[in-house]
Amino acid sequence: MAPRRRPAPLRLRPGTPVLAREGDEVQCGTDPRWAFVLTGLDRAEAAWLRELAERRHVPVEQVAARYGVGVERRDAIVDVLVRAGVLVPPPAPVGTVVATADGAADAAALGMLRPDGAGLATLAARARRTVGVAGLGRVGASIATQLAAAGVGTLVLHDPLPVQTTDLGLGGLRPADVGLPRHEAVRALLAECAPHVTVEVDGVGRGDDLDVVVVAESHAPQPARYRRLMGAGVAHLPVVWREADVLVGPLVRPGRSACVSCLELGRADEDRQWLVLASQLREAPEPPQETTLAAVAAALAVGQVLALLDGLRPATVGAYLEVALPSGLPRLVPVAPHARCGCLALPD
Repeated sequence: MAPRRRPAPLRLRPGTPVLAREGDEVQCGTDPRWAFVLTGLDRAEAAWLRELAERRHVPVEQVAARYGVGVERRDAIVDVLVRAGVLVPPPAPVGTVVATADGAADAAALGMLRPDGAGLATLAARARRTVGVAGLGRVGASIATQLAAAGVGTLVLHDPLPVQTTDLGLGGLRPADVGLPRHEAVRALLAECAPHVTVEVDGVGRGDDLDVVVVAESHAPQPARYRRLMGAGVAHLPVVWREADVLVGPLVRPGRSACVSCLELGRADEDRQWLVLASQLREAPEPPQETTLAAVAAALAVGQVLALLDGLRPATVGAYLEVALPSGLPRLVPVAPHARCGCLALPD
């Protein structure tokens, strides 16, 4: 049976390693989700495939001819590689990309998650999105800078508290920023390191054009913040640090998944004094954010937000991630909708 028709020209999926194995076998990729070994090759065919990885912009047919690979055999091998997703068409033009280095740092990895391999298309879509970040200590500042580097087009910041010396060391805030309002200091930082990203300072409760809001706070969530976001139908992600651990999530899709109130009501079911304790905790001073926890929490939060923006289902929808010292490893904890909350009755 003749190989099926393929779009032309084709290119090796960006970021795919092509590795020589013994016996003229060739391995494509190393990630177990898509890596495979191509067997039954002769020496010339194996050399042709290895060179495709070294000269990614040279047409497949041209390299095959150089190694003397016949047309019929070439087409049969190419057909296998197309079905495996290793060979893809050239990317179509995309819109504006604001990620670091015009997306060069991110495009290949993001392309691995797309059938067409077009990571820049994902970055162009991110450039049209708006994310709010409230709470700009070590965790929040790092979240903002990572979102900017990952190509989110507009960031809306809110935290009028002054920068403390304990805010330095992560996220890029500098000694000269101490005493400035945090959101102004982070805005100035982003103007330097991500000049193509639009940065606004606002109350992030507006909700009219925000795709998602990250709320970084200490001890226990502040319910009023989340009620406003729920009412506006804005997706939101709490990041709450405590004595020696931090909670990331749940990522709330209003009307579609368990909310922060569901989490709090569940805690009250387990401890009838929890609401009293939480009220006291919300009045307590903000504690410093330990280095390891702040770094891990920021990275996890950014990953969840980007997954949502990219049209994927984040792991923290209906769950939260708990990261505790000394291991610093995340543990996923489910959060079920609470019968007394009623949040799933909200309109989409």
